[in-house]
Amino acid sequence: MLWAAKNKNWLYKLVKTNGKWAPDPSWSATGKQIRFAGGLGQPDSEGLTVGGNGHIYVTSERDNANNTVPKDTIMEFDPAATGSTLTPVHQWDMTSQFPQLNTGSKDDANLGFEGVGYVPDSWLTANGWVDPLTGAAYNRANYPLHGSGLYFAGLEWDGTLHVYGLNSDGTFTTFGTISTGKASVMDVMFDAGTQRIVATCDNTCGETHTFMKVNASGTIVPDVTYTNPAVMPIDNLEGFAIAPTSTCVNGLREAVWTDDGIYGFGSGTSSYGHALYSGTFPC
Repeated sequence: MLWAAKNKNWLYKLVKTNGKWAPDPSWSATGKQIRFAGGLGQPDSEGLTVGGNGHIYVTSERDNANNTVPKDTIMEFDPAATGSTLTPVHQWDMTSQFPQLNTGSKDDANLGFEGVGYVPDSWLTANGWVDPLTGAAYNRANYPLHGSGLYFAGLEWDGTLHVYGLNSDGTFTTFGTISTGKASVMDVMFDAGTQRIVATCDNTCGETHTFMKVNASGTIVPDVTYTNPAVMPIDNLEGFAIAPTSTCVNGLREAVWTDDGIYGFGSGTSSYGHALYSGTFPC
């Protein structure tokens, strides 16, 4: 099963059908619309992750109903909620942290939160991550409302990751900024198989996936960078996911990319006829 966001406020649950990913009709054959808190607006939904509670956390850069103004938010949705439109269980607004995006330009407003990845507390503590707020080893007990992990939001503007504890009372804790070493970031995920945070950049960086670790000093840093298979197009490939090691067959597991339109190929949309690309990654 695979969750996917479409950046005009849609969420999809996908399953394998005849060897291809397709919407799960038991959830919604056409996807479900998502709204901001209160059922308002049109989130520019760019990235998502599954939290420790099984809920879907979606980033938005702006409200597409007012697309010259940034609205860098993370929204929590309960996938078990009924109906064709989902509203957030919680919503956290970090827009004020990024004044450089609030210029009145829709291009700048579109350079905010492009992806988000849930990173378990267990990984942070086991690897000796130093909490930037205390200067000591991260202790999850210091943040009793945040759940079981932190959320790493990728800022397209400059390729940085912004680390948050998302609290159950609607507040959030900001743990600071991490450099990916790339000019931009389009997606973020945590891969339990390699025990790495993965920051993806599209053609802006030559189609790269930077795997990040905690170093001996307790800082999260780039470890190794992979590029896409040569057979894939070099364009706006803005989503990336790797299947868990439990799915391994003959030493390989599935990797999936999404595109945001294959520009320069005639139509401005995916002239390859699909929006998902499937390959493999070593177990």
